[in-house]
Amino acid sequence: MKKIYMKKEEGVSPVIATILMVAITVVLAATVYLMVAGYGSGPAQLQGSLAYNQLTSNPTKGWVNFTVMMSQPSSGVDPTTVTVHIGTTKLTYVAPGNTLSANSWTYVDNNGNGKLDNGDTLIIYTGTTISPGTSVTMGASSYSGSIAGTVK
Repeated sequence: MKKIYMKKEEGVSPVIATILMVAITVVLAATVYLMVAGYGSGPAQLQGSLAYNQLTSNPTKGWVNFTVMMSQPSSGVDPTTVTVHIGTTKLTYVAPGNTLSANSWTYVDNNGNGKLDNGDTLIIYTGTTISPGTSVTMGASSYSGSIAGTVK
């Protein structure tokens, strides 16, 4: 006579198995979402232009002024994060109220909010004559793009 050995098989109940599968699916979906969520949007875009102010500029003495026409960000930017170039020369920021030296810039905060934004005046001093057609660009850290104007 042959002996038959029977194995007693026990498993997880169907209800527990379903709960585990749903939990694993939710965790995987959340992980994929967190990995992909940052790829859709990049840094905010700096948008606008610099309008040359001929009445208050004196390019033969190295002074040019531009009105900032910034549409984005509408709240303005911290001036300490701003980079200004005239032609290929990077200018040094000087806080308002201090004396400008060669190749430096400051601004007039026309609305008093402490930020460089729409309507403010950008003041540039190079110390040398600035030729008509010279480009001025302004960028800000944590923003993509730049805004620009031209000396006339």
